[in-house]
Amino acid sequence: MSVENIGDSARTLDATSQYAYDAAERKFDADSLASMYASDDNDLFLNEINPGNRVDAVLVFDVPKETSLTKLELHDSPFSGGVTVELS
Repeated sequence: MSVENIGDSARTLDATSQYAYDAAERKFDADSLASMYASDDNDLFLNEINPGNRVDAVLVFDVPKETSLTKLELHDSPFSGGVTVELS
């Protein structure tokens, strides 16, 4: 995924604050360690992104083989309201 900080201050991107959902609304946590190894740049491990900057990273979820994910819930911190991204 590609993430851009459109705010006016630095934000921390971390895989542990990202979630995926299936059609039954089951919530899956991102696998931080797998995400770190899947991305050459490790951009999802406590990466501070300054305003206007963009990072590309791989986000990994450990889900059952038959699972079809329907949406992602992405956060800039564990305490943010986050944003929902529908998957097609």
